[in-house]
Amino acid sequence: MFNTKDRMAAFGVRPVKSLGQNFLKDFSVVEDIVDVADLSKEDLVIEIGPGLGVMTDVLADSAGKVIAVEIDSNLIKPLECVRIMHDNIEIINADILKLDIEKDILDVYLKGELKNVKVVANLPYYITTPIIMQLLENNIPHLKLMVFMVQKEVGQRMCALPGGKEYGALSVAVKYFSESKVMFTVPPHCFIPQPNVDSCVIKLTVREEAPFYLKDKDFFFKVVKASFGQRRKMLTNAIPNAAYLNISREEVLEALTELGKDEKIRGEVLLPEEFAKIANLFYKQ
Repeated sequence: MFNTKDRMAAFGVRPVKSLGQNFLKDFSVVEDIVDVADLSKEDLVIEIGPGLGVMTDVLADSAGKVIAVEIDSNLIKPLECVRIMHDNIEIINADILKLDIEKDILDVYLKGELKNVKVVANLPYYITTPIIMQLLENNIPHLKLMVFMVQKEVGQRMCALPGGKEYGALSVAVKYFSESKVMFTVPPHCFIPQPNVDSCVIKLTVREEAPFYLKDKDFFFKVVKASFGQRRKMLTNAIPNAAYLNISREEVLEALTELGKDEKIRGEVLLPEEFAKIANLFYKQ
């Protein structure tokens, strides 16, 4: 079992603030994260931001293959020391947002008994949403499950249900691509250095099929964005105020009437599939 503090000292590693590095030091949390991923030898795991390799070591014990993608070249040496102990770890020194996952990882490593792709990561808070949304939107072949450590507030927004203050455009987007759930909370003292906020681990089970019919997916997300762009406004005001949609107040009223919704309704109470019905009514080829 690795000790985070000892490994930092041994390799002269200091957290880089500009990269949002907070190294997980509580080994029980590491084990809990890996348990959520429910790994087998048929799984190829992409670990984003493996850092010192503490979780990489545990992932390698359960998965068929682990691809550790680390942007910080100063962390490659401690990761190499972990790789030496396992024949199923590969290290890529790169920015995950600049990688073509299908070409650079799956085409190279997804072979033999490996059938599924899973992503596990302790993500830097400043770049959490871009990474998760890029992974969801890219329709990565064989991607089944993603497990992320994120800022608690962001995780709650991603997994929120209609009616609460956390529910918004991000919630709808995540739910379109996956079934999302907050698994557990992680307090600041579990990290070096300690962040100023609580964290949480979320589980995203990637959908094999779209959960509802859309005439145009990009247009759907524009309607959702407009609906939450002025959160406290009714849809009859929020949607017409979005110039990029070119939808009148009368058209919004007609759509709400057709769906049996009150004209004073706000976006925060609509289910994702209800947004889909509204967007489909608005859409003009």
